[in-house]
Amino acid sequence: MSTVLQARELARYYPVSRGFLKGYAQVRALNGVSFELDAGRTLAVVGESGCGKSTLARQLTLIEPPSAGSLILDGVDATTASRQELAGMRTKVQMVFQNPYASLNPRQKIGDQLAEPLVINTGLSRPERIEKVRAMMSKVGLRPEFFYRYPHMFSGGQRQRIAIARAMMLNPRIVIADEPTSALDVSIQAQVLNLFMDLQEEFNTAYVFISHNLAVVEHVADDVLVMYLGRAVEMGSKELIYTRPLHPYTQALLSATPSIHASERRVKIPIRGELPSPMNPPEGCAFHKRCPHAAERCRSEVPELRELDGRQLACHRAEEINV
Repeated sequence: MSTVLQARELARYYPVSRGFLKGYAQVRALNGVSFELDAGRTLAVVGESGCGKSTLARQLTLIEPPSAGSLILDGVDATTASRQELAGMRTKVQMVFQNPYASLNPRQKIGDQLAEPLVINTGLSRPERIEKVRAMMSKVGLRPEFFYRYPHMFSGGQRQRIAIARAMMLNPRIVIADEPTSALDVSIQAQVLNLFMDLQEEFNTAYVFISHNLAVVEHVADDVLVMYLGRAVEMGSKELIYTRPLHPYTQALLSATPSIHASERRVKIPIRGELPSPMNPPEGCAFHKRCPHAAERCRSEVPELRELDGRQLACHRAEEINV
């Protein structure tokens, strides 16, 4: 398998005003995240709201430049690329958003919206564009007559199929899916997830799948990246993370996943307190104020990612609490 994306200590900081004549504070929304993504693989990014998942998505889609670190796509570093190189890189990374209706133009017919990436990025004639659009509509389960309809004429599941078709029009190397099923009914979620997997098998596309729903992640992911307050705290294969999570935060997240099968239910591990402010993160491990296993070292020393039991882990006491 070939590596299509490499993130190295990727960071994104935002200046935030403290108020009149009080200067600015710095919000470290993303604070040194590293990973690699191979063609045809799915990396799931999980964590609470405010942990930096959507900020990471904006970096990966080149919507915003990183404040630090590097992002290498097909061997080209986006942080040092020319404007022309960036334009070419953006065709290789596409995004599917959480709300399929808000991401579609209500005044434009579906056929025209799907053809727009081809108009901007290719030299295809109009008949060739229409042929490609109709072919992609067929792949995602949209009927030919939908070509001339507007977004308000579709259900939520159909709109998300349209959004997926638009993301796949340029045959991208990577698709970033930011909570793509959270706005859909449960029965429709399964159809959309199966569509993602079918398209990945056909086009060998790499996915970065951002989700709160750990049951969905278990269905689609190959690897899992757990984030907390802008940092990666645990990263490894889905099988390792789900069968034997080592970080206390990962353990608490998985324990909250409901199951209808009594044998699969975990003992609930409550996470007390609120997510700290990224404007004023705690000293040491960012999770120590909510962690039931925190020790003095956790309060003073930031844990770095290290190799343990086949995955990357940022926890000082992992060996002690997972005997």
